[in-house]
Amino acid sequence: MNLVDGIIFLVLAWGAFRGFSRGLIAMICSLAGLLIGVWLAGIYYIPLARFLGHLGLKKLFTNIFIPFCAGGPAEGVPEVGGLPIFPPSLWEPVQAMQTGISGVTMAQLLADSLVKLIAFFIVFALVSGVLGAILGLVANILTRITHLVLLGGVNRLGGMAGGLIANGLFLVVAVGMLTPLVYSFGTGTALFNSWESSVMVPYFKEGWGVVAPVLAECFNMV
Repeated sequence: MNLVDGIIFLVLAWGAFRGFSRGLIAMICSLAGLLIGVWLAGIYYIPLARFLGHLGLKKLFTNIFIPFCAGGPAEGVPEVGGLPIFPPSLWEPVQAMQTGISGVTMAQLLADSLVKLIAFFIVFALVSGVLGAILGLVANILTRITHLVLLGGVNRLGGMAGGLIANGLFLVVAVGMLTPLVYSFGTGTALFNSWESSVMVPYFKEGWGVVAPVLAECFNMV
């Protein structure tokens, strides 16, 4: 296990602890907020990325990446294998590396991908946070009712399972969205090596292979 595995373990452990503390009903509401957050983030992250680009964020990141990309990609091109090329726009730097590009173009593609990732997680955080607060009020009322009818223990154990599922689904999406950026830096980098040597990341990549078609076909994510 490495640092990436440690972070994943902490996220899962936090989900289990939060679920046990808050109960199954609260976790169902939290999962609903997460799903809606992913759905809306998948629809609106590109328009938000364009807006952030107009504010100068893409240019800022491009200027930061140019010194590291001088002379083109310095590291080897990673093998994509059976990974789903989704979302397609985030994989553009990796695909461009296979054809050979200038350092400036590579920096621009990396900056574009990073801005899109930031936009995705901004929309996701805002939507899931607001919905989580609203649905949390409903969950608190229903949780008190379950305690009155002696279902408190069941509610807590179910909540622990629900917390693991919710945070596991979040990690599937996070790994799926971050993998293109990690691969964009090429093989041989510390980030790529940690990502590829992780014990847990491959399982979440497999999960992304299942989730990605659903997001594309049912959630209209591009």
